[in-house]
Formats: sequence, C-alpha cells, structure tokens
Amino acid sequence: MSFITQVTISIVIYFILRIGLKGKNSLNLSSGVAALSYIAIYLYTYNFINALPTLHFMVTGLSLLFIFIAYNEIIILERKVRKLKKGEFITSEPFSVEKSYKIVFKLLGLGLVFLSLALISGFGMQSVFTANIIFKSIFTIIAWMIYVITLIGIKFFNFPIKYATRSLFLAMWAVLIAYFMNSYIAG
Repeated sequence: MSFITQVTISIVIYFILRIGLKGKNSLNLSSGVAALSYIAIYLYTYNFINALPTLHFMVTGLSLLFIFIAYNEIIILERKVRKLKKGEFITSEPFSVEKSYKIVFKLLGLGLVFLSLALISGFGMQSVFTANIIFKSIFTIIAWMIYVITLIGIKFFNFPIKYATRSLFLAMWAVLIAYFMNSYIAG
C-alpha cells in the first residue's frame, strides 16, 4: 500500500467520522482517530523498519492529513457563514465564527509543525545537501514566516482572524504544492 493511499484512507476515516458524529468534540475526535489510523496503517504496512525513515513518513503523512482537515473545516465554516448571512442558518447550538476560524488557524499551525518535523527528519536521512532538500528548507522557512507574521498581525495589529486564516490557508497550499513539486523541478 503506497504512502498516498495510506493518507487517503485516513482522510476518508476523518470524513466518515466528521459527518457521522455531531457535537462540540466531533472535530477533535475525528482528527485524532484519523491521525491514529494513519499511524496504525503505516506501521501495519511497513512495520518498524528504521526509526528515522518511519518518523519521516509519519510526520509527512500527518502534515498532509492536517492540512486536508483544515481545508475541510474551512469549507464547512464558509458554508455556515454564507447560510448565516442569508438568514438560513437555524440551529439549536450556538455558532461562533471567530472561534471556528481560530480552530482552523490552529489546525494549519499543527500541519506546519508536522511539515517542519518532516523537513528535520529529512535532513537526517540525507547524506548530502541536494537542491531538493534546500528547496524544501526554503519553502518551510517561508511557511513559518507567513504563519508568524499572521500570528503577530492577529495578536498586536487587530488583523481579522477570518482574513488571516484564509490568507494563511492559501499560503500553506502554495508552500505544500511547491514542497512536493520541487522534486519534479530539482530531480
């Protein structure tokens, strides 16, 4: 079973649980189960071959998983905001737009942490610094700069969380695409 298939299965598990579960903790529970399922599927498929490659592929898969989870949460949030603006949103539970954007912002941060761990473990696997690892380092540093600048803008300059999350999400996708496409460019 390939790496991408493992991540896809975990994303499907997340979607099934997210749709099936209702309540405040459905996001946390579905994300946690999806992450644990990815780890279990990876270990079942490859066993524990080597510590560093296993760690590298686990954190790479988790970064992809959490960025896709953040993508889904942004779509859900944007739908709720549109319904709320149209007056169609009627629910028994209170809905906080600001809190939901903060949760997505944290999910993107978690995805970035896993992406950084993948870079660090990638350094350990490389015996020579190739163009591929240098490009990945540059893209990860750019992603961290965007995240920190956005965080500073929210905390100290009253940058609206809605726009910060949307901008960060687009920036993370650009970094992720560049991160994976650089192997085609450099290779």
